[in-house]
Amino acid sequence: MVEGSAQRIALVNPGGHWQAGLDALGAMLNGTTKAWAGLPLEISLSGRWSHMVVAPWSDALLSEPGAARFLQSQLTALYGDAARGWHVVGDDAPYGQARTVCGIDATLLRALAELAGDCGRFCRVIEPLLCTALRCLPAEESRARSAALALIETGRITMAALDRGRIVAIQSQPAGGAWRQELPQAWQRWTLRVPELTAIERVAVVDLGATADIAPGAIAQLVAETLPPRFRLLDHPFGVADTSLAEPCPGVASARVAA
Repeated sequence: MVEGSAQRIALVNPGGHWQAGLDALGAMLNGTTKAWAGLPLEISLSGRWSHMVVAPWSDALLSEPGAARFLQSQLTALYGDAARGWHVVGDDAPYGQARTVCGIDATLLRALAELAGDCGRFCRVIEPLLCTALRCLPAEESRARSAALALIETGRITMAALDRGRIVAIQSQPAGGAWRQELPQAWQRWTLRVPELTAIERVAVVDLGATADIAPGAIAQLVAETLPPRFRLLDHPFGVADTSLAEPCPGVASARVAA
């Protein structure tokens, strides 16, 4: 990835539709330095626009189109009929194991590819923010048999249980501004429903809801003072949000320029 090219866009988007994020991304790409022209893009999407679920194993996964129908049905069961128009992909979990599934509005995917083309770019990766955050994990945690990651976005907490870097369970819920108080409670409720999670001793935290006017060091100190020792803040995977485009709000699009 090109040094210093990771950028986060915060925007006013009360309706939650992705078009505002798309417009802001276009404005950012058209304003980037010529030195980055033609380099491929890696785009990370807010959890508002990339929806995930862990699907149980099924023999339907052994062949297409049964696998596609099964994965779509898992998202539809959780998110409703809107999921029928999503582009759905699943990971390559071994035989007999649950699969992590992601659904993104197919129209949004096409629009992102077209926007990149119009700006003279190629989209190499389009992925959920949760997958981007996973790459922040230290090697010892990404290889561990039992680990966890909590992703904080404005208005949402997403927790993932991990087995050697693979997502084996996901829990997402709305959150207020006081996520430092809400996260320990959310983790406790989840472990009560899924007792095997109690074996996880540490939870890595990636805070993508931080405002641009708070220095990273101050954020780390604040989290250390207000969160139980189980929770540990990781480095931010993106730069400071570009608030020249708009004010921070629940919809966040992120982009990285890759060499």
